Amino acid sequence: MDTRNGIVHLRSACALTFGVLVGAGASLAQAPAPATSGTPAPSTPAPALPPALSSAQRQRGEDIASSAIEFLRSQQDPATGGWSVPSEPGRPHLPAISSLVLTGMLMQPGLDHTDKDIARGAAYVLSFARDDGGIYDSMLPVYNTAISISMLTRLNTPEARARIAPGVEFLKRSQWGAPEPTGVAGSGKETPAVVGPDNPNFGGLGYGNRGRPDLSNLAFSVQAWHDAGLPKDDPAFARAITFLQRIQMLEKLPNGAPVNDMPYAKGSSQGGFIYATGENEQTTGQGNSWAGTIEETLSDGTKASRLRAYGSVTYSGFKTYIYAGLTPTDPRVLAAVDWTRNNYTLAENPGLGTDGYYYYIALFGRAMKALGRDSIEVTRFAPYRSTIWVSGLRQGTAATDLQSAFSAHGKVAGVTLITSPRTGEPTGNAFVQFAAEDEARKASAAMNGAMVAGVPITTSMTNSPDVPQVRSWRADLIDQLAMMQNADGSFRSVDDRWMENNPSLITAYALLSLQEALRDSAPQPGAAKD
Repeated sequence: MDTRNGIVHLRSACALTFGVLVGAGASLAQAPAPATSGTPAPSTPAPALPPALSSAQRQRGEDIASSAIEFLRSQQDPATGGWSVPSEPGRPHLPAISSLVLTGMLMQPGLDHTDKDIARGAAYVLSFARDDGGIYDSMLPVYNTAISISMLTRLNTPEARARIAPGVEFLKRSQWGAPEPTGVAGSGKETPAVVGPDNPNFGGLGYGNRGRPDLSNLAFSVQAWHDAGLPKDDPAFARAITFLQRIQMLEKLPNGAPVNDMPYAKGSSQGGFIYATGENEQTTGQGNSWAGTIEETLSDGTKASRLRAYGSVTYSGFKTYIYAGLTPTDPRVLAAVDWTRNNYTLAENPGLGTDGYYYYIALFGRAMKALGRDSIEVTRFAPYRSTIWVSGLRQGTAATDLQSAFSAHGKVAGVTLITSPRTGEPTGNAFVQFAAEDEARKASAAMNGAMVAGVPITTSMTNSPDVPQVRSWRADLIDQLAMMQNADGSFRSVDDRWMENNPSLITAYALLSLQEALRDSAPQPGAAKD
């Protein structure tokens, strides 16, 4: 079986507080966990937890963030104050890109609305505010508005505060299943359909160019509502949870409570997420995963082809569950987290490779921060056919030492230092992951017996074997971004899909994730109440 399947093994149900689902798409009422059989509570000692960040790691992260911000300052359009501003007249502006940049900058200690570059960027974004409450030019109204509203909640100016509540209401009116959905008046597909809870699209929000909603727009919108302090009992959140359940590849919980009532999830226990309930208007109800399908062993023991859950949307999915009001210990959240425990990597977007890599990086940091954990108990690293197993490392060898040594033989995609599940200390082993398999094989042959940090190492090709351990996600993220950052503060593009050949966009994604790792507490929501 493909180990990227992500079949989940939920933690002991008796150790959790399970919600009771009262029907597909229903809200969750918290209740004590039902009795289960044959699932004893774990009796082995918990593995040692690594520190969130050492002082050296934190300083390294701060240096990466500062360099990224300086690069982004250099990319600001001198005429408009925005980022990635189209040079040709008539081309649509995307204020969302500037808002992503500004959010990352506003998370930096010491930077606020008085910074001249931030002030000019904010004025550019606000120039797209519309009478309907949205913030957009001529396309992608939900995407642009949602990301811009999240940025404005951090800006703390009268002009920003004045746009938050109208933007929140615009997004609520753009949700499929809203009592009176209007979206953008007269724009055809941009206006969500009037649908009931039985419709597969109920609760979602979309770009407006496919005739159906998707997880990306829903996640950005729920993030905006959360950042703006929208009360969790607002019906928009309950509708969002309905849509989330229908794109989680999890038919039911171990206690039999239903989660996903769509045919494409029948028997599935992956726990991770797919992108949408359909690729377009005509295929609504058939599901849509950009990762394709896998052969999955179903709950009844048979095997069948099912849509494959993948990395960026799974992190996005459980983050959005939490921001919509579920607790981090809700079993639906834990099912998705278990998928990430079985597919842990920062070298690629698991299931998609390099596609959407920096989008994945951004969601990784945001989701792990929302989960409220400094570490994650990894069951299995995501398989990566271009992986070298390295052993015999000297104590204190850093990921950048290995990157430097191996990069002479090709493009290093990531380095993971292996730690002891008992003590959390380095074991002297590591994974080195290459962008291309042929480069990995040549590097493995060349580096076997080579000297690194003064000692000879041993190398061999591997398919990322199971090495259960506790990982500090913050430290892993900083190590990975250190390897991906260019000398000018930007980040190395690894793919051009979904605009990821845009230096400002991918640097903003990286900075956002890094800020989540470096900042110990998130700002309190509620800016919309001013």
